[in-house]
Amino acid sequence: MNLLHLPLLPLIQIFKNMDFREKFLISLMSKRANKTLKKTAVPIELSFQLASILYIHSKPYDISDPIRESKVNDEASDHLIRGEKMSLSLYPDGVSLQDQSLQKQLLLAQYVLDTFTKLSIHAIFSEPILPSTALEFMKLINQKKASIQSFYYDIDSESSEFIPRILDECIEVTDSILIHADFPDDFIYTPPRPFKVRELRVSERTNWLNLESFMNCRRISLQLGKNTNRTPQSWNTFFRNWLESDTRLEDFSCIYVEDTDFPLIVDGLSNEGTKERFGGAEEWIDVKRRDGSEFVIGRSLNAIHIWTKQAHLKHLLKQEELLFMR
Repeated sequence: MNLLHLPLLPLIQIFKNMDFREKFLISLMSKRANKTLKKTAVPIELSFQLASILYIHSKPYDISDPIRESKVNDEASDHLIRGEKMSLSLYPDGVSLQDQSLQKQLLLAQYVLDTFTKLSIHAIFSEPILPSTALEFMKLINQKKASIQSFYYDIDSESSEFIPRILDECIEVTDSILIHADFPDDFIYTPPRPFKVRELRVSERTNWLNLESFMNCRRISLQLGKNTNRTPQSWNTFFRNWLESDTRLEDFSCIYVEDTDFPLIVDGLSNEGTKERFGGAEEWIDVKRRDGSEFVIGRSLNAIHIWTKQAHLKHLLKQEELLFMR
């Protein structure tokens, strides 16, 4: 029985129960097979992971997880993708290209984007690729108008030419952005319009981040490096601007801040004075934003935070439990 002769509704159910490898191979059978697969498309999440090779897989990517091990030197077979012979390793959940040619990597990515049309994408870029390669991939994904859920960037190569353009391509990312990169010390990025992403994480080099331009994110997590240019006065200005705004930010954390700086950081932000617990390991002030919503700006050891009052209470209770268990 020819599978492609079935009506669309039964086909949709059949394709739903197929793994990525089966659907990918069907798409290569003929133009008709590829067209049928597009017609019966169901929503799917794909992670485009580019390091030493391109690895596309259908397991959702979690920003808190380490980058998955690349599938280098796995058993491969040759396949023809739009006239180009490619050495591909196929798995139930994905495909890897055993070739470091940027042209072939982009061609395979384009083929997958065209074939699996109802996509949510996780874009993951790490050494040894160059910033220019990450930019080409992000441009391709955005040109296809695919929904990008998360963006992970861990590339040490400095490039003031490409970095702002890469960040511009991230404006429509919806769920999470994690950046660990070697930005030039004098580089400051201001987005052309607010980012949509809910969670932003930046580590080590954070001077480039114009925090006021990212207050539309619901959650921001920073890990300061050794050469930070952030001072108690600049933190005070940031928190003051946040209090007077209507932005979405409601959860903020930054580690590696001097605990002795906290009084200057919160100076003049509250009339109620500073409260503390656990011998001064926890300090905070209660604040109210322009819309009347109540929050806490606090310090926990060497980290400063913005919390909702409920989240702060939960944090204190957890600290009490940990103290009791010692």
